[in-house]
Amino acid sequence: MSASKALAESFMYCRVSEDLRKLPSPIRVLAASRLCVLPMTAYAVALGGIMAWIDGSFSWPLFIAILIGFLLAHLADNLLNDMTDVKKGIDEPGYFRSLYGPHPIIDGIVSVNEVKFLVGAILIADLFLALYLGFSIGWLIPLLAFLGALVMSLYGGFPIDAKKLGLGELLVAIVWGPVIVGGTYLAIAGSYGLRQAYVYLPYAAAVSLVLIGKHLDKFDHDLNKGLKTLPIRLGKRRSRFLASSLAILSLVTMTIGIYFYTGSFWSLLLILALPYIFFISKILVKEKPKDPPKDWPVWPLWYAAWGFAVLDLVGRYAVLSLIITGVSGLAFYILLVFIVLMWIGDLRRFRFIFSCCQ
Repeated sequence: MSASKALAESFMYCRVSEDLRKLPSPIRVLAASRLCVLPMTAYAVALGGIMAWIDGSFSWPLFIAILIGFLLAHLADNLLNDMTDVKKGIDEPGYFRSLYGPHPIIDGIVSVNEVKFLVGAILIADLFLALYLGFSIGWLIPLLAFLGALVMSLYGGFPIDAKKLGLGELLVAIVWGPVIVGGTYLAIAGSYGLRQAYVYLPYAAAVSLVLIGKHLDKFDHDLNKGLKTLPIRLGKRRSRFLASSLAILSLVTMTIGIYFYTGSFWSLLLILALPYIFFISKILVKEKPKDPPKDWPVWPLWYAAWGFAVLDLVGRYAVLSLIITGVSGLAFYILLVFIVLMWIGDLRRFRFIFSCCQ
């Protein structure tokens, strides 16, 4: 099995078809770290950076450093969550986590000590980046970094287990909205205000939808473990209705938010994604099928997969609609053609969904 194939499968589906233990250490660690969720962070950083660019501030080196820092932090958080869930007796062979992708510890891909070393190294590197930005730009940056670390620590169960309190969805919304989108804007533009909330709050709603979907997918597993996630507290039916509502709400509020942020009617480009979002919302409100549809690549993920499809649509169309408000001349027309081609590509991609999931 080639390293490139392992990384590609992990990025596309979270699962890998062969034994990762045969691959070099850096490759197997990356492939077991759920690369498929990294677009969630990439879109967030892109939104913050583009808003700063629209407001007249941008630096490619700084933007790339922030992007790498947040992506590494996301991978570290994935590894840390897997390690803590094993220690708490939640993750074990046959539990939901090990069914949709390789588990770095249960599957013997990395040791607990290796996870501790990797997470520690990443956190130290991100700490130095936050301190550097704090000295050069403002101390609100390390404070936001501390808030993000604290929130994800609570999500991982320290000092209290926020997931058991049904707060997991709120915590990830805080991290991927005000912290990542807002923090990226702050680091590049040097300011932080409520105006950026027009964009990061709708995106935070899309992120929380992914987590609601994952907790719906593992509802019975978590119920048997005594975990009181938000879907368990609300019940399946209410949680499905909430997920369906968030799918539409995230796109609609993002469209309105970008309009208020830019004053440009090009925010209406997001409406191109509405037919797909509306179709997904109808699926989210229904019960999960007992068996996977033909060629469904990420089973037993169902609601989480649809939630991520919503986040991907909202993220892509939001990024491009923001960019198009700030370009002119030939670049404007090239980008407009690209958006149309992307929409046609989405139409072809969703044909499979329309056919298999009615």
